[in-house]
Amino acid sequence: MSYTVEQLCSDGLKPAFGYLLPVVAGNTTITYGQIADALRRDLEIEGKVFPTHIGAVVGTLMERIHKAEPDAPLINVLVVNQQTGQPGVGADGFLREWFALDSKPLQPKRKGELVAKAARQVYAYPKWSQVFRKVFGTAAPTADPTTLIDGTEQDGVPPTPLGKRHGGPAESKEHKALKKYVLEHPAKVGAPSKLDRAMDELLLLSGDEVDVFFEKGQRVDLVEVKSIRSSEPDLIRGVYQCVKYRAVFKAQRFGTTPDMHVVTTLVVETEPAAYILDLAKLHGVRVKIVRVN
Repeated sequence: MSYTVEQLCSDGLKPAFGYLLPVVAGNTTITYGQIADALRRDLEIEGKVFPTHIGAVVGTLMERIHKAEPDAPLINVLVVNQQTGQPGVGADGFLREWFALDSKPLQPKRKGELVAKAARQVYAYPKWSQVFRKVFGTAAPTADPTTLIDGTEQDGVPPTPLGKRHGGPAESKEHKALKKYVLEHPAKVGAPSKLDRAMDELLLLSGDEVDVFFEKGQRVDLVEVKSIRSSEPDLIRGVYQCVKYRAVFKAQRFGTTPDMHVVTTLVVETEPAAYILDLAKLHGVRVKIVRVN
């Protein structure tokens, strides 16, 4: 073995935290194997870095984070086993301490509940860049989730939003106005009025972008907006976009928040044709009429 675990826990903490920042922004997880491969590359280690050694790295990182910022949630729970989608046993002690539990072993169901709660706290925490600076004394690297999906493929058209950055059509003022209104009035589309998080233009790892995103506890609302300028084909596409968003988002949160309730809503400004409403109902997509323009 061309490295030691002690070396990884010393030299690997800063890059490992850097890998986690876009993962948080992307509402997803990263595997032990992915971090192992990235550390092998960035630390220029010859040969394989074993994923089983990465638990020590993220555990040490979490200890350093709590030394600098005790109130920072458990970002280490986003590092998971590829097969189970769950963090390993090394996270159990952190979970027990964070949630003030006794030292009894965590049963799988209970651990899953705690991981889900901790992960939601991590995704909602707004100060990760500041925590990075506190821990390492330097500015944090980019937290842009597009770094997780930007590739080199040349033989296909980049999906939204990558297409936008390559000269795609500009967003209309009507679409912007409707999206802004929905973001500021979640109850108008049936979302909870008091939220843990609300944002527009949520990037999914499929390259798609959700117009508006709301999160409250175990509920997530993914909203696709179609303004007054949208035609019937646009509305049909909107229904299927909602179906895709739901599937991709659930896949991204596999393991960490498996019991999450994902609600998809198509927001329109005019009454859709009956067959479009039937299509939406068939696929579990809600349709809300919100007139802004």
